[in-house]
Amino acid sequence: MPHVLRPEATDRLVRELDDPSSWSAAATALTAELGFRLIEPDPTGRRGAATEGHLLVALRDSPTLRHFDPELVSYYAPAPAGAAPATFARLPAGASVHTRALWGHVHVVDRVPVENRFLTFGGTLDCRAVDDALTIAHLRSPAPIVRWGGHSQGTDALTLAIGAFFGRLLVPVDFRPGAAQQIDAAPADVLFAAFLSDTVRRAAGRRRLLGDPSELDRWLAATWARTGTNPALRAAAETLLADIGF
Repeated sequence: MPHVLRPEATDRLVRELDDPSSWSAAATALTAELGFRLIEPDPTGRRGAATEGHLLVALRDSPTLRHFDPELVSYYAPAPAGAAPATFARLPAGASVHTRALWGHVHVVDRVPVENRFLTFGGTLDCRAVDDALTIAHLRSPAPIVRWGGHSQGTDALTLAIGAFFGRLLVPVDFRPGAAQQIDAAPADVLFAAFLSDTVRRAAGRRRLLGDPSELDRWLAATWARTGTNPALRAAAETLLADIGF
């Protein structure tokens, strides 16, 4: 019978993901019965930031055949000529990697192959070979990481709004010199705040035509309002939007 972590144990392990000396042990415990696990934002704040997201992936030498068994993870990473797709699989014993992940999609691929997909505003990616048989990976972001469908999960309510924003970002990326470099250089929390500002403004325009705000509109507006407690973050987000022509 699978071991189910109690909520208080899960909260403790999630907090330990922030500790460089214990994150891999915590991530291993959180994925003991799983191939991957998305730790969603905690609105109570008891585990940390209300919007912080963690994606944990366990890459095992031998598939368990009990659940989704990841073999490969792909994401966007900084590159000399700009952002480029990057992948990683199992690491040799004793190896570790610490790098930056950029905004865009993340694919967690099984051996079949089938995949589960996510959207991220970017963050830090840590990978460590726990032993000869297991590599654990942790994508941490100060912004939500959302499900984008796939083999064993649905799509989050926020995903369509984030996907639409990423689609709008491709216009200045393709046509405005320097926009790609500026967007890619923006910290994930600034890019998330820019998403909130742009999306809330567009939602206000729709409501003039369609009426009452949706539950998602209210969440977006409340989350954007909370950025008012961090004027520097809000100013950086608005500057980014202005610079890329939004």
